[in-house]
Amino acid sequence: MEKIPVSISKCSSYQLEEVQTAVLKCLDTIGGISSIIKPGDKVMIKPNMLQGKSPDEAITTHPAVVEAVVNIVKDAGAIPMIGDSPGGPARGMESFWDITGFSDVSKRTGANLVNFEKTGSNKMTRNNIDYRISKKVLDSDVIINLPKIKTHGLTIFTCAVKNMYGVVPGLIKTEYHKKAPNPSKFAEYVVDIYALSKPQLNIVDGIIGMDGTGPSAGNPKELGMILASTDGVAVDVLLCDMLGKDPMKVPTNRIAVEQELGEGDIDKIEILGEAPIIHNFKWPPNISSSLDMIPPSIARGIMKLFWSRPAIDSKVCTNCKTCVKSCPVDALIENTPTPEFEYGECINCLCCMEMCPEKAVFEEKSRLSRLISR
Repeated sequence: MEKIPVSISKCSSYQLEEVQTAVLKCLDTIGGISSIIKPGDKVMIKPNMLQGKSPDEAITTHPAVVEAVVNIVKDAGAIPMIGDSPGGPARGMESFWDITGFSDVSKRTGANLVNFEKTGSNKMTRNNIDYRISKKVLDSDVIINLPKIKTHGLTIFTCAVKNMYGVVPGLIKTEYHKKAPNPSKFAEYVVDIYALSKPQLNIVDGIIGMDGTGPSAGNPKELGMILASTDGVAVDVLLCDMLGKDPMKVPTNRIAVEQELGEGDIDKIEILGEAPIIHNFKWPPNISSSLDMIPPSIARGIMKLFWSRPAIDSKVCTNCKTCVKSCPVDALIENTPTPEFEYGECINCLCCMEMCPEKAVFEEKSRLSRLISR
């Protein structure tokens, strides 16, 4: 059986020339950009713009990667656009574009910035669930997915598959968290959205990723690579394996493979190029996996002693109320000096942690939870 190619090129910095050389090398290895786009195509370039944060914080796709891809698309005679929807309430999108560096890319290259909140959405249905997907994404001839390698408190890992969750406009994303409060169910939603908007090409910013408590409160991690493939699932599976995690322990990988959306067998993925050796990559604790190891009859009896929930560090919190606005179930109320959780309403989706600009939200665990998740 023919293997699925994933191209890897070493890249040690975000100097534009080095990045563009690495991206072109990856693309040439898998057939070249001309095998995916043709002159005149409208190409949606979808980076990770989770928050309005500086590229140095390793939360968003670096603008050098975005600019390199825009240049390559223009050289192929196609029409590039840059679009995304941040994770929480996105008022004043111009500031998001400015802080992430994407505005400068647009000015230098002429690529239009697309605000998914303002350009409308279409209803699409998969697995009997209705979703709203950006109209601009669906109207594009080609979608190029530009994720960043990061850990994730809820889905464990975010890269190619999870990055496409951003094609859902605005606070609709938080409504899906509300409807799917546990990791496996939420992963089903993420996979559905990936399938409905499936990109033709995935180019991964793996120069500096994030480990620990990602996707926003973790630690920048030097990984030194760019990856490219037409199969986003194969990219995620390969990366998890490279970084020391059983790919099938990541719910988005497992569900996408079960639904035959991409290759999940490491032996059937062909690495084109040289994969760097990554040491000491830190994964977030997988509480749901730990619970699965406990017999149901016992688990029911100890659930009151086994908990993990978000909490706020009052020494770090600036009371900006981003967590309050981002909570899909209104489990946070405004208070002084910090917002206050109503844990009876909390669904533990960790949107508050994901969107906190100060990294003031952390995961508080019971003693039993800490023991089991070690």
